[in-house]
Amino acid sequence: MHKSIALWSHPRSMSTALERSFIERRDFTVFHEAFAYVFFMHEERAAIPHKNPDPAHPRTYPEVKAMMEDARLDGPVFHKDFPYHCLDHLLDDPGYLLGQTNTFLIRDPGEAVLSHATVHPGLTREVLGYEQLARTFDLVRELTGSTPVVINAADLAARPEATVAAYCAAAGIPFVPEALRWDAGEQPQWATWSGWHTDVAASSGFTRPQRSYRFTYESRPELRDFERHCRPFYEHLDQYRLQPAEEATA
Repeated sequence: MHKSIALWSHPRSMSTALERSFIERRDFTVFHEAFAYVFFMHEERAAIPHKNPDPAHPRTYPEVKAMMEDARLDGPVFHKDFPYHCLDHLLDDPGYLLGQTNTFLIRDPGEAVLSHATVHPGLTREVLGYEQLARTFDLVRELTGSTPVVINAADLAARPEATVAAYCAAAGIPFVPEALRWDAGEQPQWATWSGWHTDVAASSGFTRPQRSYRFTYESRPELRDFERHCRPFYEHLDQYRLQPAEEATA
């Protein structure tokens, strides 16, 4: 069976930009938040805007996992997802985590929470994603006996070449510099959640996230409570943050 790389993250973390780079590589089959169908469509644990579900998409955890595992028979797979979509299932399925390369991406919650609220004004604590991300990281570390790779969105924005090169080296795959740039436009993988990805769809490479948010912490004080809830989980992962070189080489 071919290699599978999981990028575990939380909403508004630049994870779709990194996924877009993997689409541009063209050597991986790329899945975009496939487990979201478990959380939002099958189990219906929360509401979400910008939802355009594909009626043919698998909706249960075993079915979604089987779809991606079957793709590994033909070639390597990259899948980007948020552990809160399927945390209970992941905790009960260590073999699945052990069978792939698990990587993690984080963004400072001071920015990510406001960005999240801009796209999803009615967000709740259940969809913030940091706590479940940290639990998944700790589980992978315990299962494997080694520390998974963690990258920070600040590095990805400021030094994309060095950060992606370091990420690829840590994941055991070749670095493809040409995949740092792409043509702007929507991708088929994003059809279900297209309203969430307007920034990356308009981009042609890694850029610093916009900071023109719909709300502030003063206008929505409860968002500060969300930020405080997320911060210790962010800091827990950030202590293992990959430190990319100043300059990358192919």
